[in-house]
Amino acid sequence: MIPILAVLKISTRRDRFFRIWIPIFLVWLLLLPLVLVLFPLFLIACLVLRVNPLRAIAVGWQVLSGLAGTHIEVRDQGHYVLVRLI
Repeated sequence: MIPILAVLKISTRRDRFFRIWIPIFLVWLLLLPLVLVLFPLFLIACLVLRVNPLRAIAVGWQVLSGLAGTHIEVRDQGHYVLVRLI
């Protein structure tokens, strides 16, 4: 399943942090009309490059599904940022 939520946790000190929940599914909904408009160009590009369009869509879906569970941590002197995709 593709990630539908991102959690951003920012800490400046060990005892102070705040957490932001970002609903990624809203981004997917906003991108849907763009995908529908660009789909014919995608099919033409697949024909020109001799790539199976169904295989390309399946691989793209697998890449998006693989993003779920991703943790990105950045640490610096006294600062900490964590991004987690759910």
